[in-house]
Amino acid sequence: MNAAVPDGFGETLAKDAPDVSIAEALAILRRHYGLIGTARPLPGERDHNFHIRTEGEGEFVLKVSHPAEEAGFTDFQNKALDHILAVDPTLPVPLVRRSLEGNAQFMVSLSGSAPRIIRLVSYLPGQLLSRSPASAAQDRNLGIFLARLGRALRGFFHPAAGSDLLWDIRKVAKTRPMMAHIVDGGRRAIVERAIDAFEEHAAPVIPKLRAQIVHNDMNTYNVVMDASRPEVVGGILDFGDMIHSPLICDLAIGAVYRWPAEGHPLAPAARFVAGYQSVQPLEVEEIGILFNLIRARLALIVNITTWQAERFPAKRDYVLRHAAEVWTSLERLDGLSSADARHYFLDHSNPE
Repeated sequence: MNAAVPDGFGETLAKDAPDVSIAEALAILRRHYGLIGTARPLPGERDHNFHIRTEGEGEFVLKVSHPAEEAGFTDFQNKALDHILAVDPTLPVPLVRRSLEGNAQFMVSLSGSAPRIIRLVSYLPGQLLSRSPASAAQDRNLGIFLARLGRALRGFFHPAAGSDLLWDIRKVAKTRPMMAHIVDGGRRAIVERAIDAFEEHAAPVIPKLRAQIVHNDMNTYNVVMDASRPEVVGGILDFGDMIHSPLICDLAIGAVYRWPAEGHPLAPAARFVAGYQSVQPLEVEEIGILFNLIRARLALIVNITTWQAERFPAKRDYVLRHAAEVWTSLERLDGLSSADARHYFLDHSNPE
């Protein structure tokens, strides 16, 4: 099947970036930061990232942006992290490390590539949420953390916050052509129903809701937990999908990754929402479309990652790392009506 580039699909996702070697990463580290250490490549969707261990200066993540990335968007991330630090310094997020020249970011020409934006941020220790055992306390604590993060970003704005990002739930209908890459007809129909429900129930309400800059990607590979206490949040990573969006969209994304367990499929998500509401109460209209936003995010994941897996076979395992959980969620949630889901959230997601 021809994996053509869909209309409106940004180059940072539609085109692969030339590789960056460990030697190149270490040379950047030494020349621009005066640091010596080791570098280990980290997986990523768009950028090339390296886990840096230095001699006496701690651990960092060196971020080499995709050649098509705009400097304004990485500046957006830098300034957001600085803002969070100023507003809530106890919130564990990466800290921006300036270069020897005092720059939060700069351009470097690498072999076989257009100039790339370079940044260095602190490394957050802990265990990825994807590898941590789930619990009711964890569900709630993650919701509390996301609400705190939203509050810390509440007064922040940047011109790049209006970027056209396909990982925006509100754009899910634009990914309909990608459904052609879903081979199974039954599964394709489930995704189509999720998008139809979003357009019917959520899309008309969204313009009326409160909005601000949000993280927009609280998935299980972007959160670290305390290694010895897996219910305690150790920090959140990767601000590369930040956007100005309704608060409820940010909450829905985090709720998606509280995968359905035994019992009611929305039980973990409801605990997550309860934790969120203990810090940031939701409005009735927001709760009313939460279920449709969750299903829309699942549809977005399936459509984009199925397309990416075909276009970039070398990244197949990485982009499909959530595939089993996503399909299980879509199938279980497909059996719920929007009205029943709304009532469940109203009855089970109130803060204790």
